[in-house]
Amino acid sequence: MVRFSKLTLDESGKPKETDVRDIPQEAIRQCPHYIFAPEHYRRLAPYNCKCDDPNHTVMVSWGYKWDTATKRWS
Repeated sequence: MVRFSKLTLDESGKPKETDVRDIPQEAIRQCPHYIFAPEHYRRLAPYNCKCDDPNHTVMVSWGYKWDTATKRWS
């Protein structure tokens, strides 16, 4: 598992993890672009990537284009 989280400080100044996401390494390895960003993976098992989701438009800001032939971001 790969653990992603946001690290903040609590009221006493101690580090605190929030928005924790554990994503299986296998899910990341199966992504055709090997994207290492937690928001690119679905929150439920099998936690697969969103390269096949035309509504995952953050891919545009990352430089990808929707390929209608393959129905994937490329």
